[in-house]
Amino acid sequence: MKKNKRFMFMGLCAIIIIAFLSGTAISGETMTITGTVNEDYQIVADNGQIYEVADTEKGVEVVDLVGKKVKVTGTVEESEGKKVITVTSYEVIGK
Repeated sequence: MKKNKRFMFMGLCAIIIIAFLSGTAISGETMTITGTVNEDYQIVADNGQIYEVADTEKGVEVVDLVGKKVKVTGTVEESEGKKVITVTSYEVIGK
């Protein structure tokens, strides 16, 4: 009987660990957005959604493109009610 309890306890621990790790893995969604960089260092997508740009090397490059239309790929997470994109790649669209 002790072996069964130990086995069940170890199984429960494994399930909790797997749930925790998978939760952090899917917390950010990779997506591509197209929009314009505004003066507040945000990207305003074509659908009107505003994305804050995370402070990373690629993010700094993007926010320097104020007034330009960009296509940005990155991980989007929600923080304090705002959508934040961590830029992994980008390209300037048009001139």
